[in-house]
Amino acid sequence: MSEQIQVTANEDEALERRRASEEGAITDEAIALLRQRIGHPVPHRKAPFEWAAVDVLRNYARGIGDINPFYRDLGHAQSSRWQTLTAHPTFMLYMGVSEETSMSPELLATGRGDPLKGVHAFYAAEEMQWFSPIRAGDRLAIRRGLAAVDDKRSRMGKRAVHEHDESVFRNELGELVGLRRSTLIRVERGKARGEKKYTQLEVPHRYTEDQMREIDADYSREYIRGREPRYWESVNIGDESVPLVRGPYTTTAYICYAEATGPRNDYHRAHSDAYRYRSRHPRAFPLNESGFPDTIARVHWDKEMARRAGLPETYDFGGERVAWMSNVVTNWMGDDAFLRRLRVEMRAFCYVGDTVWLTARVVDKVVEGDDHAVRLELEAVNQRDETIALGTATVLLPSERRPDKPTVPSTVPEGLSPFL
Repeated sequence: MSEQIQVTANEDEALERRRASEEGAITDEAIALLRQRIGHPVPHRKAPFEWAAVDVLRNYARGIGDINPFYRDLGHAQSSRWQTLTAHPTFMLYMGVSEETSMSPELLATGRGDPLKGVHAFYAAEEMQWFSPIRAGDRLAIRRGLAAVDDKRSRMGKRAVHEHDESVFRNELGELVGLRRSTLIRVERGKARGEKKYTQLEVPHRYTEDQMREIDADYSREYIRGREPRYWESVNIGDESVPLVRGPYTTTAYICYAEATGPRNDYHRAHSDAYRYRSRHPRAFPLNESGFPDTIARVHWDKEMARRAGLPETYDFGGERVAWMSNVVTNWMGDDAFLRRLRVEMRAFCYVGDTVWLTARVVDKVVEGDDHAVRLELEAVNQRDETIALGTATVLLPSERRPDKPTVPSTVPEGLSPFL
């Protein structure tokens, strides 16, 4: 019996050594290679959605839990000033056929693949700007690349790299639809585990019956402005939205989001497709505790993988929280308004079992040319009273003086992105 235990222990140690060897490291050389890529457009992987089909747009709203009929009911949308179904603003993240078809000589000189392969990536921030709605039937083209690389120290993983990526989206008419700037924080998994900053949290959270009744009551109070116009003149600084609740967060919620957003990264692959990708990028499919490879994206549903990243539990996908933050804004602004800008910063994790309350507060209102703009501050707070996300938004509202004037931006600022 003792010999069998010793053999098992030796096998476990060998597996752990194999798994540790797959974890990457942050080096000066890798950072230098990344920085050589700044400003050079890169071919974009095939987008989950090439076309904004009605069913796709409706399913996206369902997948993020948005019950606003403006994004789910074709008849409702057709009776609005837009006269057709338009995409939930954050759906732009999952569209875009690449304008670049090959790598430039400058990019090829930096090598293929990720210089920081095997180094964990946390989604830290997203900034999106819109200049035209995505209408049912639209096809978007994308031009993207690395905009900046910062070598920093993180709270949980010691040395960290902040990667800032930019993307520009145009529709089939060549019109500028939007711009995104996303930030990833890269940390070494072994060092993140050693910090043990989050591992003492008691998660998943346990709720009493009374607490669940309170959460359900908050769900029942959700307010959607809808067809009733919210005019710029009626808004006052200090106005607050009705809180929007999300949770308790479940793996099922993640599955709904994954269904709605399609293969949004290179790591959601199965069988032959997974094998072909893994053969070229083995560190994207590290060994699990049973000794066979599986995607690094399983950190969102595999507790053991989450713990290897220094976390006590699986957690949400960053794009979900960006959608939630935009949801509280679109509920508040009504069908006639236009979300011009959104910025979301992740401040803590949303673990399985967490409940989040999202609010928006008016902090400024201005007239810029023909645009009647309102600026909002956003906050997401969980049941532990932790702020897990902060954000800002700019909304263009209709005016009582010219109620039929389009609410899309009247001008496009210069110098928005090197990829324009």
